[in-house]
Amino acid sequence: MDNLTTNNILLALLLALRDLDTSLTEQETADLTDISHRLYLEPAAWESDIAPSLLSIIQVNPNLNQRYQTAKSQLDQVGDTLPPDLLPTSAELEHVASATAPKERGFPPVADESESDSLEINNIAIDILSQPNPSATAKKLSSLDKLKQFLQKPTANT
Repeated sequence: MDNLTTNNILLALLLALRDLDTSLTEQETADLTDISHRLYLEPAAWESDIAPSLLSIIQVNPNLNQRYQTAKSQLDQVGDTLPPDLLPTSAELEHVASATAPKERGFPPVADESESDSLEINNIAIDILSQPNPSATAKKLSSLDKLKQFLQKPTANT
C-alpha cells in the first residue's frame, strides 16, 4: 500500500469514529488500542499485519463500517489534494487526549515530505486510538469537523 492509501484508511477510521453514534465495545476499544501500539512500535508492519487487522475490526461493527466506507470513498476522491491544515495539530491532540497516549515517537527525521505527512497521520491515529474512548476523543477534535466539511463540499468530489 502506498502512503496515500494508508493515510486514507487511518483518516477514514478517525472520521468514522468521530461520527459514530453508538459506543464501541470494550473489546473493540482494546483492539484499537492494540492497533495503536503496533502502529507505534512497528509501522513497517502496516501492510502485512496492522492494516488487515484494522480493517477486520472495522468490518465487524456495521455502524463503524458504514461510516468508514463513506469517509474512505470521499478521501479517495480527493486524492492527494487534502490541505494539511485540516489535520489535528499536536497542541489540539494534547488538549483532548488523556495522559495515557505516548508523547514522543521513535520515527527518524525524513527528507521526503510525503513520508513526513504519512508519519504525522500515523501519529494522530496512534494518539486517538490509544485513548480509553477513541470515539469521544475524535469527537472533540474540531479539525476533524473541518476535514469532514471539506470532504462534503461538492468541489471536493470532482
